[in-house]
Amino acid sequence: MNPKDSIDIAYEKIKKLRDSGHKYLGYPVYDVSKRDLQKVMSISEKYGIPFGWIMNLIKHETASTFNPAIRNSIGATGLIQFMTKIKGQQMYYYKADGTGKADTNTLKKMSFYDQLDYVEGYLYKRIKNILNADGKVPNNFTQGQLFMTVFYPVAVSNPNYVFPEDVQRANSGIRTPKDYFDRALKKPIFTLNEVPFSVAEVKKKFGEVFNQVTQATTDYTKKNWIPIVVVLVGVAGLVYYLKKSKVIKFA
Repeated sequence: MNPKDSIDIAYEKIKKLRDSGHKYLGYPVYDVSKRDLQKVMSISEKYGIPFGWIMNLIKHETASTFNPAIRNSIGATGLIQFMTKIKGQQMYYYKADGTGKADTNTLKKMSFYDQLDYVEGYLYKRIKNILNADGKVPNNFTQGQLFMTVFYPVAVSNPNYVFPEDVQRANSGIRTPKDYFDRALKKPIFTLNEVPFSVAEVKKKFGEVFNQVTQATTDYTKKNWIPIVVVLVGVAGLVYYLKKSKVIKFA
């Protein structure tokens, strides 16, 4: 499955949900564009996290609405249900570069596209210590770990962890990470047959398509650096000529 096919599949499935009139807590399915999905893909490529996993995560956390404004009964908001407060402490979120401080009221007003900057920022903050030298997650990283990175980080590597009672009350029927996995993968955008559970399995299934998608972008940049330099030199030469010829004046 190449990146374009993945985007097309996700787009059609979300469109089908929207056309069905699906809503949750009064929030309709967001009109997700292919431009929005391409941005999800860019996050996928940057960190080596399969696109399908991120889409499954967002689908589950937004109750199949993909709506960046959705807010539940405890104030969790947006594409990955950013928390307003944790243990009474006001929460703020940032982009991956540390800029753009925002609370959930600010996030709620954002588009799908813009809120993805904060999804990336949240993920990067919590996975940066496990990234390989190439900036990507290791082969043993799983879809379940991605889910817990967002839902309950303490449980990332502990599938038998029992969530506190208040978490269970707010998420009826979810007592352990396995319960979350089962719920999230009941009607996913991409099934386990389509996109396996670990990075290693994904690489084995898709081979070079997954391994080299980011390298293709790098290679393109390397191949085209000479024309870029030529253009820049040409522009500089033109400016010098115009200045010497007094066609234009410089302050």
